[in-house]
Amino acid sequence: MNDISNEEAILSTNNNDTSSITLWEEVAVILSALVGGGRYGLKIRLPHATIMTFLFGSKLSFNEKIKTIAKLATEHATNLAAFACVYKFMLSSLKVLSKRINQGYDADTIHYGILRQLSKSLLSIIVNGPYYQRRRHITSITPNPSKPGLPEQPYHAFLAGSVGGYLVWGNYSSINYQLLLYLASRIIVGCIKLAREKGLPPFSWKGLTFNKTYPWAAAGIWGTVMMLFEEYPDVLHPSLKRSMDEIYRFSFGADKSQS
Repeated sequence: MNDISNEEAILSTNNNDTSSITLWEEVAVILSALVGGGRYGLKIRLPHATIMTFLFGSKLSFNEKIKTIAKLATEHATNLAAFACVYKFMLSSLKVLSKRINQGYDADTIHYGILRQLSKSLLSIIVNGPYYQRRRHITSITPNPSKPGLPEQPYHAFLAGSVGGYLVWGNYSSINYQLLLYLASRIIVGCIKLAREKGLPPFSWKGLTFNKTYPWAAAGIWGTVMMLFEEYPDVLHPSLKRSMDEIYRFSFGADKSQS
């Protein structure tokens, strides 16, 4: 009962805090995300692009290498800045729409016609998601969702991320695809950890610890990629195939003039 009372008090406090949030605070969060995304993208991609271009771009002239490095660093920084901006803008918009819908739904519904009621209900489903009253789980390590730039509920984070992903990362490029693969592997690992925390079998079994399962995961992944490389190399990503060709097809007796 104490936990329920505490949760209700937190939600009540959140509602009061939400009403005090100003437009400038939300705008400041969006601009901060724009700058932070661009700065981080540049910091991560610039050294990586420099090393990779000079190591593997032997056929490029010095000017072409500089242009390639600048292009890769700019694309990464721009995409991260754009996604962060879209994501925060969507969170702010969803928070405002959710507040407007929840405040005015009961008082205004009786004055609407059937079509307007249906459209308002549809908008409510889109904005509030399938779990209407659910808010973010607040702990000592999770920020208060009423603060500017934070999702009011988990569904808002998913919807905002999906919109940003489609608009920004939906256009194929080597960098976008690389980040997509990077996130996919991290999501799989994260979902396995979450399933274990939630007590879902077989991930919650005591015998399936990280130290015991990691060697088997390494065996399965490396065995699979080597089989694909030897039998179906065309299905592998070109950059991975080139790397594996350089390792496993290297020969001291190869005539470089024939390459």
